[in-house]
Amino acid sequence: MLICPICQESLQKEEHRFVCVNNHSFDVAKEGYVNLSRKQKKGQGDNKQMVQARTRFLEKDYYAFMRAYVAGLLKTIHTETLVDMGCGQGYYTKVFSEQAMLCYGIDASKEAVRYAARHDKKTQYMAGNIFHIPLETSSVDAITALFVPPANQEAWRLLKKDGAYIVVGPGPRHCWQLKEVLYDTPYENPLPKETMKGFRMESRKILTLSHWVTDLWSLLEMTPYRYNTAYEAMEKIKHHDPMDVTFSFVVTVWRKHENND
Repeated sequence: MLICPICQESLQKEEHRFVCVNNHSFDVAKEGYVNLSRKQKKGQGDNKQMVQARTRFLEKDYYAFMRAYVAGLLKTIHTETLVDMGCGQGYYTKVFSEQAMLCYGIDASKEAVRYAARHDKKTQYMAGNIFHIPLETSSVDAITALFVPPANQEAWRLLKKDGAYIVVGPGPRHCWQLKEVLYDTPYENPLPKETMKGFRMESRKILTLSHWVTDLWSLLEMTPYRYNTAYEAMEKIKHHDPMDVTFSFVVTVWRKHENND
């Protein structure tokens, strides 16, 4: 199923590398992931510090209720081949892979996929671009995309007829208490559109749960607020007491149309 990112011919695994008929070769790292990004810039994706912060937070399982819900959806879909777009360090992928015969995780961050491959030997992890995934057209039963930029056209290309595209984003009041500390006038996140070119919406559900959070800084590092918030506001989080935080997610299941319209 993997294809060469240079010539688009099939890739075959030979010992510790993937190679195509044109002898383009890609080494498998000792952790088990392969770098299939042709034009990866240095430092692309999460760096080591960001991966560590994200891991510290996620492994406390604040988001486990959403992960379990998506895994349940995959179970009903009877997935043979799964792709997790923007898989990060594999917190979700490792559980999702239990519902598939073959599972691929792709992320721009080599640090993230290095960690993921070290802790999940079932999934084939790749460093690469979610907008140009080196897999055959119409070869995938399901795609998960959690908190990543929309690569909808690439999802449509990869999916088989009626394949499932499960998209997860922030609910209206996700991390509301964090926003109240950071901003004078916090606002709710808008709901995503209910139409998408090439897909029909099968279901949509908002999941909400509150948790007592002690490591607010690691939570902040996981969110976009980390990059568009004033220094003084971020310092408030560093020194803030633990508090209840609302976690809210919008989970949408899309099905591929035969025609991309």
